[in-house]
Amino acid sequence: MHPHKPFSRRGFMKTGLVLPVAGLPLAGLIEAPLSGAPSLQRSAGIYQRLGIRVSINAVGTLTTLGGTLIPAEVIRAMEDASKNFVPIHELQEKVEQRLVELTGAGGAFVTAGASAALCLATCAVTAGDDRQKMRQLPDLTGMKSEIIIQKIHRTAYDHAFRMVGVKLIDVETPEEMQRAITRNTAAIAFVMSHHTLGGKEPLDATVDMSLGFEDRYVLGPHGRVSLEETLEISHRANLPVILDAAAEIPPPENLSKFVKMGVDLVAFSGGKNLRGPQCSGLLLGRKDLVAKAYAHSAPNDYLPRIAKVGKEEIVGLLTAVELALQRDWKAERRAWYATLQRVTERLSDVPTVRTEFVTNNDYSHTPRLSVQWDEARLGATVEQMTQRLRTGEPSIVASDMRRFTPPSKGLGIFPYNLLPGEEMVVADRVREILTKKT
Repeated sequence: MHPHKPFSRRGFMKTGLVLPVAGLPLAGLIEAPLSGAPSLQRSAGIYQRLGIRVSINAVGTLTTLGGTLIPAEVIRAMEDASKNFVPIHELQEKVEQRLVELTGAGGAFVTAGASAALCLATCAVTAGDDRQKMRQLPDLTGMKSEIIIQKIHRTAYDHAFRMVGVKLIDVETPEEMQRAITRNTAAIAFVMSHHTLGGKEPLDATVDMSLGFEDRYVLGPHGRVSLEETLEISHRANLPVILDAAAEIPPPENLSKFVKMGVDLVAFSGGKNLRGPQCSGLLLGRKDLVAKAYAHSAPNDYLPRIAKVGKEEIVGLLTAVELALQRDWKAERRAWYATLQRVTERLSDVPTVRTEFVTNNDYSHTPRLSVQWDEARLGATVEQMTQRLRTGEPSIVASDMRRFTPPSKGLGIFPYNLLPGEEMVVADRVREILTKKT
């Protein structure tokens, strides 16, 4: 992966880079609602010294709240990595070998988050590994300068493409996508996210009874052009597809699925349900394009150097990926549902309150519990509820589902970052507010 000289592909275990996660027994890791980190406990010492309140997180893996909670195995790997100096290019090379082995991708490396991965992917399809062009970015004079994207995929996060200087060409149908291809087209982008759901009628709900409960979620399209159609159109025109799959874990199979489908470059966040470092991400895909993307990456001195990733994050994310591929995700999902069911039971006798599992086209954003009540009778709106939860003791962050994408109703409680027992703290606080005991 070194941008200026070839490197040998020696066996990963011959390099001396031995990660603590290898061969670790995982018994007991999936029994708690927060799978992979049952031994974690809230410790607010550093935040107390800084005068910052900590919160119970009932909204999920939000970057604005710090993303995720990191399993002890990942923390130990990062601490171990912090105690020595290593050549970053060699570290990325050896970690790439392991990631390729784990995912089946042609190439891979650790980035400073999913947005950095998308920026680097955009550098790869515009300037490539031409040093003169690399130094020229974000001036795209003489280069392909357009990326085609579905209109519904335009979100606040598309700056990851635009920062390289490209113009995003909006389309809405397969025919428009085909017509938009010109000699200036560098790639076609596809964004897989709960922000991009819609465009066609959802398919019937899917129920996975193998989990021992109705794990119901709606299979719906991300726009009016499917990923399969996008791949067909792009590859027919000899164009790469860049996929933003930042939050598309679970299921863990997605780490391999998209590259097997033929996606040329795919970006994942490391700091969500992969439970890696918050400031980490993955770029996977075609070997040649991944190599071109890495040529732009720090510690090289080109446009994306601002997105530097450290040795600790590189090792930490690899460890998180290894753990994720060993986790019992079905057991974890059962635990999430059980967590939310306990909230439902605790609120079952509060007048006018009803709860329901809210389905989502995006599997990684299910399950979710919606709590609804007669706002006029009980004297609290959903907006007031979220504000009182946040400012109360303890501070609890939950969702106003009307503001979620796509919008729903009621108070949203997501289980992914709740530690064991915290669901009852949330339920009791909601109960207190609705029964006017505070």
